[in-house]
Amino acid sequence: MGTGTNFKGSSSEGISSGLVAGKRNILDPMNLFQLLARRWLSVLLLAVAGGVLGFIYIQYAPRIYKAEAELEMNVRRPKVINSDAVYEDRSMMRDESIVFNTHFTKFKSPAMERLATAEYFKRYPEDEVSSGGKIGKYMLSSLIRDVVWYKDSSANIVYVSYSSTDPEFAAKLVNVLTHCAGLLMMQENQAISDEAVKWLISQADEQRDELGEVEQKLAVLREDLQLDSLSQRKTTLNQTTILVSAEKEALVSKLEARKTVHRFVMELKDTDQNLEMLPTGLPKEERLNELIHTWRQAKEGLEQVAGHYTELHPEYRKAAKVEARAKEGLEQFIEMSSKAVQNEVDLLGKQLAQINQRLAAMERESIDLGQKVANGKQQLQRLEHQRDAADNIYQSMLRRMEEARLSADENMAFTKIIRIAEIPRIPESPSRSRVLITSVFLGIFVGCVLIILFSLGMDKIESVTDLKALGLHILGTIPTYKRVETRGELATIGLHDKFCHMIEIFAGVNALISSKKYDEKARVILMNSAMSGEGKTVASCNLAITSAMNGAKTLLIDGDLRRPQQSNIFSISEEHPSLLEWLMDDDSKLNHQALVSHGVVENLDVITSRPIKEANPAELLGRGRLAELLNWARLEYDRIIIDSPPLGAVGDAQVLANLADAVIIVSRVGKTRRRALRFSLSKFEEIDAFVFGCIANDVPHSISGMFKGAEGYGYSAGYGSYKPYGSE
Repeated sequence: MGTGTNFKGSSSEGISSGLVAGKRNILDPMNLFQLLARRWLSVLLLAVAGGVLGFIYIQYAPRIYKAEAELEMNVRRPKVINSDAVYEDRSMMRDESIVFNTHFTKFKSPAMERLATAEYFKRYPEDEVSSGGKIGKYMLSSLIRDVVWYKDSSANIVYVSYSSTDPEFAAKLVNVLTHCAGLLMMQENQAISDEAVKWLISQADEQRDELGEVEQKLAVLREDLQLDSLSQRKTTLNQTTILVSAEKEALVSKLEARKTVHRFVMELKDTDQNLEMLPTGLPKEERLNELIHTWRQAKEGLEQVAGHYTELHPEYRKAAKVEARAKEGLEQFIEMSSKAVQNEVDLLGKQLAQINQRLAAMERESIDLGQKVANGKQQLQRLEHQRDAADNIYQSMLRRMEEARLSADENMAFTKIIRIAEIPRIPESPSRSRVLITSVFLGIFVGCVLIILFSLGMDKIESVTDLKALGLHILGTIPTYKRVETRGELATIGLHDKFCHMIEIFAGVNALISSKKYDEKARVILMNSAMSGEGKTVASCNLAITSAMNGAKTLLIDGDLRRPQQSNIFSISEEHPSLLEWLMDDDSKLNHQALVSHGVVENLDVITSRPIKEANPAELLGRGRLAELLNWARLEYDRIIIDSPPLGAVGDAQVLANLADAVIIVSRVGKTRRRALRFSLSKFEEIDAFVFGCIANDVPHSISGMFKGAEGYGYSAGYGSYKPYGSE
């Protein structure tokens, strides 16, 4: 490969990302806008066509007239269904909007159709078919279904409208329906009232039976409980309890007193200190006092004798014996008294225990009687509440039955006509402004869609932006040029008009590749295109002429061995040695200089070729002789430009790209197909060829140029031979 080997990888990465992005390029909003801007004339023509069709439609379309009336709908319900205890209406649990919607829906029911049909022919019998009219019952029912009912979301207002070609019929039908809306509600109210009365009568009978059952249960319970008898027994028991309690208290006092006497008597056994203070209530108290008095006298006599005699004296012994007998008698009496008091205490304790048992039994009986009375009262209270509730419901049923009878005789209307329908004079449709605007915009829309579909189907490069989307660097844009008659004149325009816009573009391209950055890296340039007829040969010639005019020694090689054109463009004799013949003859003694046509233009030499049917260019290019020729040319020339066949048609360009330093793609706007261009770029990427950039050909530089077909020049269908030079 050439000297461009060091920088080919950088271009491949940009092209690879561009190939992926370019597949969806047509769907980019900016590209869509540019595409439609380039085809604005087509869109305008379709918009005008849409406007014309709209005008024709307005002239011949039937006139539709709309009649409309207004109703105010009241969602008030009959009194009889205003109590949940009497008549459970599910709509009562809904808000007013739901009730409104329920009644509104009934205006479009089959019942309304039947009612309105009968009312219409009642008012206008002349319209009935049987009377020679034009409308039958079935047809009228079908027309009624087309009537539009809609409600105001902020008020209870209902609008009734109907559109027809007959304005008088539309007004009549709407007015009949508004009247029938009130009739339908009246009939429904009457049915509701009648149904409520029937329901209430059956409910009242059931409630009366239920009240009787509760009364009977209450009487039976009272007889079973006998609460008065239980209450009297409890009162008597309470009084008896009070008396027994008083008896118990007296017995307790007596028991405590006897216990005190018993403790005193027991103390007398141990000491005589208390003999001076005897408690009352002692058994045989007088006998005890006598014995105590006798003992004390004997003791005093003993003490007197002891003062005169000794213990051995007979008087002393006699006195002592008397004192001992008195004391023994007293002690015996005390022992007997203590036993008597103890027996009395025991007897009182038993009596107290019996009284306590009696009081406990009486208390339990009192509690039991109280519980029975309380339970009985609760049962009676529950039944009385049931009786009162049943009686209240029954009385309410009787009142509501009377109200239902009154409401059944009352004609309740839920609707009120606010505005009747008048015969319309101005047609609702077709609206001229609306139809014209819609048709124009529809034409614009159809035009945009067709242009987009056409662009997607054709898969063509429509603008320079499409090329950039594929990752190509735009070296220059060549406008459509019509000042020449032949292709040869266009290829050598730089020799005749040095100040034309095309030459200025090629001068810019030459300046770029001749810069210090790219001069040594792009000495051998391969000019290629994806398809035939894209201007690659013209670009090769003009770039070579521009390079030579800028002082660079330039060699232009006609690498299109299948359909060479350089000899025709520069009027080189057919006798001059041909590149294809030289490649075929390995034994040719011609040197490289012999292939060059010198002096075609100052500083510009050309190597031409002539087609040979028996030759296989792809095989000849791969032998290596062309590489020797290019190595020789690198030493002799500053710039080498190779005009190659399109890569989309044959593979010769891929072989030549391996020998060149850089590749310049020529693409013709409006002709090059994206798929072919992506294929060519992918092939160059496979061999790691450096795609220097792209020259966009036939780019419209004016408003009118964007809507005209690109001028054709180039290969004919099937990649056949070009016509002789000057025959176009």
